Amino acid sequence: MGDSSGKIDVDKLISYSDDLVAVLKEKRDINILTQCLDKSKALRSSCDADFNEARTLLEDHQKKIDECKQKTEKAKLEVPADAELDLLQKELDAEHEKNVC
Repeated sequence: MGDSSGKIDVDKLISYSDDLVAVLKEKRDINILTQCLDKSKALRSSCDADFNEARTLLEDHQKKIDECKQKTEKAKLEVPADAELDLLQKELDAEHEKNVC
């Protein structure tokens, strides 16, 4: 007993081939397929343009975010710590007391 799953029904294959040939012979069908192809190319081009614009905007925003992070870190380094501020305030208060008395 052989495996019948590998066998091709020749009659069905011929029928499918005939149907395909009939579809391709119809000028209207070919025109519709051509229009669909043209529209899909235009859609693809539009999608590519939108994607590139979105990617550019995203890269610009990422650069701005990175710049803000750098500025924030720089500002943090320039601001004295709370302990240092307390010490300076105490020194200022002490100087003020000396001048008042």
